[in-house]
Amino acid sequence: MSKVVNYSMANRGSVARFLPARDLNAEESRLLGLMREKARKRQASLDAQGVYWGLSVHDALEELIDGRADSTAEYAGSAYYAALQIVIDHNASDSDTLASYRSPVTLFSALDDALSAAGVPADLLAFQYIYSGPPSEIGFRIPRPPEGSPEIGCWPLAIAGQAVDAYRAVLDRIDLDLRYDLEELIKALDSWSSDWNEGRGAWWWAEDGSLFFSIVG
Repeated sequence: MSKVVNYSMANRGSVARFLPARDLNAEESRLLGLMREKARKRQASLDAQGVYWGLSVHDALEELIDGRADSTAEYAGSAYYAALQIVIDHNASDSDTLASYRSPVTLFSALDDALSAAGVPADLLAFQYIYSGPPSEIGFRIPRPPEGSPEIGCWPLAIAGQAVDAYRAVLDRIDLDLRYDLEELIKALDSWSSDWNEGRGAWWWAEDGSLFFSIVG
């Protein structure tokens, strides 16, 4: 079964503002209402598929906005990550799809190995960002899904441009079996990092702008 890797741009602080949600302004309260509605719809979809994680998505969202994630259900991490993705989506740009992979863990691990062998510094390798989990600005631990789906990653745009330059510099030394996937990653990073670097001073710009990755399937 394949997994789809999607990405969108959001500011980490805007996402963390809702975890916990305190003293929200009118617009933030409106967004929270939309998140709650989306969480109920997401759970209804799971119910229709016969999928239950021991914690509903809407209850997971309520815990997160209360500043906690302390369910002991075995698959609670899946509900928390689904709820967190809803928070991200309501603070982010429209989502784009990077690709569908049989095993993105295998692909990005192999890509890291190839890039490292070609001389790319460790702090610019892809796996650590695509599979980073929730942003560090969230001040409490959110359990990971036990079976690795869904997954969340966060890549700060402040260093994405450096990764683009490093990847392009070694592209012709990367095995052909990995080169297409690397090129697609470069395109995604370059598009947003260029906009971010050129957008300083714009109403939407923030120092903590990041690409958020969502891996589902």
